[in-house]
Amino acid sequence: MNPPDVVEEADLTPPADVAAYSLRPGGQARSLAPCEVSGVSGRFLFKRYDEETLAGLDEDALLAMVRWRRELPREDRATLDRRCAWPVAAVRNDRVTGILIRPAPERMFVELRTRLVPRHLDELTRSPERANALRDQYGTRYYEPPYKLAVLGQLLTTVQWLHDQGYVVGDLQLRNAVFTVEPAPEVYLLDCDSCLPVGGRGALPEVDPEQWKLPGEDGFTPESDYYKFAWAVVRCLQESAEAWDLDEEALARVLPSRHLRLIKQSLEGAPESVDTARWQAAGESWRWLVTPERIYVETDSNLREAWRRGRSAVGDGSRGRHGGIVVLIVVLAAIAVVVAVTLGV
Repeated sequence: MNPPDVVEEADLTPPADVAAYSLRPGGQARSLAPCEVSGVSGRFLFKRYDEETLAGLDEDALLAMVRWRRELPREDRATLDRRCAWPVAAVRNDRVTGILIRPAPERMFVELRTRLVPRHLDELTRSPERANALRDQYGTRYYEPPYKLAVLGQLLTTVQWLHDQGYVVGDLQLRNAVFTVEPAPEVYLLDCDSCLPVGGRGALPEVDPEQWKLPGEDGFTPESDYYKFAWAVVRCLQESAEAWDLDEEALARVLPSRHLRLIKQSLEGAPESVDTARWQAAGESWRWLVTPERIYVETDSNLREAWRRGRSAVGDGSRGRHGGIVVLIVVLAAIAVVVAVTLGV
């Protein structure tokens, strides 16, 4: 059962296990809290907007998103709810103060001490060393390149499905999705109130974080989604959330050249150069990189190459040792120079 298009804040109550979840608001939210709606089965999250967001909110566009979801055929609505935290209702207290969304599945949370914390896609940018350093405190694990690509392939499927439905994702970034790899790679898109109809107006202003800003002054379009998605692939595989350059040697270890060309076209080419069909084929090929028994990559030299656990695309998993070797060589060279000068050689 769905709530009405608009619900009153007074009809929201916290569930009994509200303290079990640790949800930090970000972006436009002042708070994000689990809730139940009087007379409606199931649980929701109440995303309360901050004052700056409320000042720029287009309530008509927001309600249009709520009604669009409600009017979808049942199968499409089920697909949307499975993949996206889409606004299911606006929340009002004299005026609209926020939205209700469905929470991500519990399998996309990690248990940290006594609380459940969402597993955001930016965890895929962590190197083996960084993941190991955070493991005890944050329950972090390292995700090898096949997992990164399989998860990103699921994100791409969601992006392309929304495009087929006439919507642009807009605020596409790694913090705006959560994921799991167990029992299989799966993604749930957040902050869908930033989506907007292709060529239409959205409920919220079109704003990007600094590391996801578009190169021009154009607004959100399907092509801008591919631009941001391409950077998501690069930053996950190169294990740097701030990367602005391609490490083609690293990418070639885990991608065939045709996929690298797609990435470069989306980052550097004109909007009309985005090959959506080839992107779809790439995303579908990434799904079979992860199997219950082994993980694989595809490169120009091998269609199906087994990938060693713990190994990174940026190196062979021994970058720390390589760094130590370089330092040792420099130190030995310096000692040799000092000895040569001392002996007058």
